[in-house]
Parts: sequence; structure tokens; C-alpha cells
Amino acid sequence: MRIIGLLFISLLHAKTALFTPPSGWEIAQTKQASPYVKIGFLGKGSGEFRPSINLAVEGEVDLSLKEYVKVVKELQMAEAGTQLRDLGTFPMQCGKGRLLEITNPSPWGDIKVLQALYVQDKQAYILTAAVLREDFLNMQKEIVTALGTLTFTDDLFLQIEDVQKRKDFAAYFAQLGGSAQRDVEWDTFQKKLSQFAHLGSYWVYLLAQEGHAKIYSSEGSK
Repeated sequence: MRIIGLLFISLLHAKTALFTPPSGWEIAQTKQASPYVKIGFLGKGSGEFRPSINLAVEGEVDLSLKEYVKVVKELQMAEAGTQLRDLGTFPMQCGKGRLLEITNPSPWGDIKVLQALYVQDKQAYILTAAVLREDFLNMQKEIVTALGTLTFTDDLFLQIEDVQKRKDFAAYFAQLGGSAQRDVEWDTFQKKLSQFAHLGSYWVYLLAQEGHAKIYSSEGSK
């Protein structure tokens, strides 16, 4: 995993929104991403348009979920040619959200969008998946599953269910940054991190960010 221009702000013990994208989807490299978008992933479609899923977080939202959904629907319907269906309450790991289905025209054909919305502590969390209408039925199950995985943690290590593996990896992680051979240490770290691929590529990405910052910072971050 290549990380460029990393600003190290530790997420290990801070409230973090997590979700698990569909298996095999890769991290999107977006040059002009919205400041609200935390991460995006791309899958493989039947044509040039690649299916995508991203997580956005909007702060200072002094609205209930119902009120926020109303605002989102009004904004979506302002776009010419947009069709929207409110699919109602949507169960997510973090609680009850709301699911919208949106259809937009595009140069590649109609794009089907599923948008899962959740509001907590004046923060709005928006998971948005987009796929060509013709690919939608084949991908609907895995996309809906991914949207439902939104959860929160204040300790990324707690996602490791095996207590001994969690302790061992946390202890190993704590001593990162102590080697003069940083590239070797980085390669070793990535190999150790790969054993937790089942926790999802977003979790792996966040731990990779943390590890990279510890290894390549001037004094380490122990």
C-alpha cells in the first residue's frame, strides 16, 4: 500500500467511523475529493464506469435523522433528471439509518445510487454506492451488505476479536519506528497487517496510515 502526503493524526484511540467495502474493491485515488469524503473504494463493472462506494462525514448537523433526510432529498431532486425513492429505515451495525435509492442519467447510462444516512452527535454519516443500472441486480446484495456495516470504535485494535492476537499486535505496533531500516520495517509491518485482511480494507488502510506515520516520522510516535 502506498501512502503519499500523509498527515498523521492518530485514530487508534479516537472515535472512528468504520465500514467494510465489498471484497476485492480497491481504494479510490481521487485528486479532487470532497473534504467531507473520508475514503472511497472502486469495484469492477461491465463497462467503463466502475462501481464505487464512499464514506462522507458532515459535521455541525443540528438535525434529527428525519430532518436531515428531508434536506438530502430536496438537494438530490434539484438535479435535472433525478429519480428518488425513500426506502425507509435501514438497519446498520451502529443503529437505525435511512436508505435512499437515486437514479441519475450519465454519459455511460443511468446510474443507480444507494445512499445510507445516519446521524449521531451532530454528525451526519453518508455511505454512497453508485453502479450502472445494468449491473445493479448483480451487485445489489454485496452493496447493501456493505452499507449496513457502518459502525464506530474508539480503539481500532478492538476489532481484532482474538484477545491474544490483539495484545501481540498492539505490543508490536507500539514499538514501530525504532529501526534505522525503515523500508524493511514498513515491509514487515505490511506483512503482519495482512493477517487481518478479514477485518476489511478500510480497517487495514487506517492501520497502515498509523503504522506508516510511526515508522517514517523523524522520531517515531511511540
